[in-house]
Amino acid sequence: MKPSQPKRTQYPAGTLIAHGPDNTRATKLVATVIQSANPQKENILHRWLISDGEIRHDPTIAREIAEFFKRHGVKDAIASDRILGCPHEEGIDYPMGRTCPRCPYWANVDRFTHEPIRRPAPTRSPEQILAELAVVRDRQPLEALASADAHRAALVEPLLHALERGLANPSGLPEGEGLLFSYATYLLAKWREPRAYPYFIRWLSLPGEGAFELGGDTVTDDGHRLLASVFDGDLEPIKQLILNRAANEYGRGQAVQSLALLAVWAEVPRESVEDYFLWLAREGLEREFNHVWNNLAAACLDLEALRVFPELRRAYEAGLIENGFVSLKNLAEVESGPRGKWIAQQREWHPPIADVAEATGWWQCFKHEPGAKASRLADLARDDATLPPTILPQPVRTGPKVGRNEPCPCGSGKKYKKCCGP
Repeated sequence: MKPSQPKRTQYPAGTLIAHGPDNTRATKLVATVIQSANPQKENILHRWLISDGEIRHDPTIAREIAEFFKRHGVKDAIASDRILGCPHEEGIDYPMGRTCPRCPYWANVDRFTHEPIRRPAPTRSPEQILAELAVVRDRQPLEALASADAHRAALVEPLLHALERGLANPSGLPEGEGLLFSYATYLLAKWREPRAYPYFIRWLSLPGEGAFELGGDTVTDDGHRLLASVFDGDLEPIKQLILNRAANEYGRGQAVQSLALLAVWAEVPRESVEDYFLWLAREGLEREFNHVWNNLAAACLDLEALRVFPELRRAYEAGLIENGFVSLKNLAEVESGPRGKWIAQQREWHPPIADVAEATGWWQCFKHEPGAKASRLADLARDDATLPPTILPQPVRTGPKVGRNEPCPCGSGKKYKKCCGP
């Protein structure tokens, strides 16, 4: 007798997920129509919410769900047998990376198993963690990083001191201290530590190559995400950095993109950031080509700041924005596309840091399988070929490091920072 074959899903397929303030009462149902096995095919969602009672017992909503599935030709449907977390949406109803203030029950409960989330016991002491994070090696200090959360209270002050030491001597910091500085930025960002905010502002405000001497390519790869993660509620320091012409243009550009990210994460109102970007494009930024303009164009795409697009087009005509960084075609794609698509992609591609080992795995000091990073990036680029290039992660660059003010090795005659540089 042949073993029975698993049933093949027939498309369109439907799913029905329940959400509630705790694991006993559902106040939200989300029906999804998965149109095909092809992940490029966009799913169709519909939500039902109530404020009181049990939504799964509402006969009117049950009929509407049945009609929704029938209207879209659903052949297979499956419903969850339990409530799967909070009814409020991260990044929309409350800031990303935070816990929902209206549903405290789920703060430390696994939404799938309904069991308390158990943190692994640390295998390193705070002193051992700090020592291991300051040792240059070709492998990540995974045990130290895994133990850090359990010692957060004891580690915050030493990590802030590591930032201070780095900022006091950006060009002459010993190698191990430089590594500790970089780990400190990621750990404090993961913990959303607001006391780190002024240190990060000072770091990205350093003139010349100071920010890169301390943080390397972290400045351009994750600077905006790190800065947004430690935001303390006051936007003025970020705005001052953006307008600080003595600071490196790349640090200023990361400050621009951190504003967009704060709006995407729902930490600050999107409209106020769009208003500020409009002011920057009209009169706030100097009328000369630099990377701050490139980042402003990218940030406006990420935030779908359509009111700024006419000013960006004028900036393109004036030669202020590099067409190869963000193109006029990208602006047209966002304008003609569905609202919310690029914002949702930003939430997916640039969430708050949840795992420091994962977030720092790209560092060039660690051994990587040959071609692994390139292969992953090729897959991402293929999967998201329709998206603006600003949402794709930047590749890790290898080979001799070219100074940003040196001639570009591609032979264009331009400076590296204004040609093939990050």
